[in-house]
This record gives sequence, C-alpha cells and structure tokens, in this order.
Amino acid sequence: MPSKAQEKESRPVSGFYNFEIGGKRVQATYLTPLTYKGTSYAVSGSWSKAMPFSPESAVMQFDASVEYSNLLNPARTARMLGLMADFSWDLSWRKRLPMDFQVTAGGGVEISGGAYYLLRNGNNPVQAIANISLMLSASASKHFKIGRLPILVTDRVKLPSLGIFFNPEYGETYYEIYLGNHKGLAHAGWWGNNFRIDNLLSVTLDFGRTAMMLGYRLNVYNQWANNLNTKIITNSFVIGIIPGGIGMKKTSPKGISENYSLY
Repeated sequence: MPSKAQEKESRPVSGFYNFEIGGKRVQATYLTPLTYKGTSYAVSGSWSKAMPFSPESAVMQFDASVEYSNLLNPARTARMLGLMADFSWDLSWRKRLPMDFQVTAGGGVEISGGAYYLLRNGNNPVQAIANISLMLSASASKHFKIGRLPILVTDRVKLPSLGIFFNPEYGETYYEIYLGNHKGLAHAGWWGNNFRIDNLLSVTLDFGRTAMMLGYRLNVYNQWANNLNTKIITNSFVIGIIPGGIGMKKTSPKGISENYSLY
C-alpha cells in the first residue's frame, strides 16, 4: 500500500508563472466612439491539481492575472490607460485518449474588474468594469517527445456564460451614482449582451527540474447595455516558467499510478 507521503507526491500542484505582452483594441462608447489601439502588458499565474476524491478524473485550476494597457486614438493625439484584474476557479473532468491525447471539460466562477482612463475627457474620464460569472472551460492536449525532451501542446478555453455585470446609463456620470442614482447599474449577463472568451494555445517544454511555456492568448470582451458598447480584443504572446517542471520526465514511485499525474 502506498504511503501518505507517496500519495501526496502523486498529486503535485503545477504552477505556471507568466509574462504576457501583445496588442489591444478598445472601443468603449461610454468614454468615446473612437477605437483606441496600443500595447498590453500582463502578469498571470495558473495553479492546477488532481483532486484527492478522484485524482484520475477531476482537476482543479485557479487562474489570476493583472493587466496594464497603454492605448492611443487613431490620430495618436489622445491616450487611454487601462488596468484590469481577473480571477477564476474551475473544476474539470478529464479523459485520457489514445495516442497521448487528453481532454477536459468543466465549469467554475470568474471575477474580473478594472477601469479605463481617458486622459483628455473631462466629463466622464473613467469607465469602470466589473463582472462576476459562471463559466465553462475546456481543454485538449497532447504530449510527445523530440529526442529526449518531453513537449506538451495544449489549447484551453474559458467561456464566462451567466452572471452579473456593472454598466451605467448612457451619459450618466459617476458623480450621479455617488449621489444615489443606482438604477440600471447591475445587469444580468449572458452571451447575447456580455460575450467573453479567453483562449490560450501553448507549448510547454519540460526540462525536468523546471519547464518553459510559450503561448498565444486571444481574449475577447464584448459587452452591450444601456445603448453602450464595450469591445476589447487582446492578442498576446505568453512566456511562462513552471518551477519543478510538469512531471513528464519523472517516473512514478513504485505502486503509484501514473494516471495521478496531470499530464
């Protein structure tokens, strides 16, 4: 019978620590009808673990990110700054397939918020953003080797689906909200008025004691309420470090099923 120490080792936490840089387009009609374009910078992390009640089938994952963006209008005469944070937790069920493929599907909760600041708008210079949603998640991955180097290719999608989001009335200032005009600020969100998708396609190289991840992230945010539209599209290059690797070079201790590994 495996010892408790072995059982714990068979379900390690995999932590990805990433830096992201890419292009961003923002159209926030509460602030301006113009589309602003520029660069986004983000730091993000992802922590996953096989669950003890069903280590072969159930996987928990927590994601967190903070993003800063610097944007200009088409004439490059006005600047918009953005600061956003996102946190999500989900529980997925996985299935191992032939030829070293693996798929997962599940759901969880996402909380996101932040603000965009238009430096040259004196009336409503800031647009606040806040969401809490139930989300769907899915992934597909395949691992193989080039020589003796294990490689994992993964595509993971998060799709916030039902929730609540903040959006003021058209032309309503935050000073009016401060004075007590709270009508029409909270909205029930679904794909029709609050469509969002986060897709990360990545390649992970497992060197053993550490691993490196290279990826591309597409993040789409499209919100419509009170005759106001907020459309944000981000395309980012992602580079990440995984301390301790992802376990593809390790052999399981005798008596421990390799299926307990996340990969």
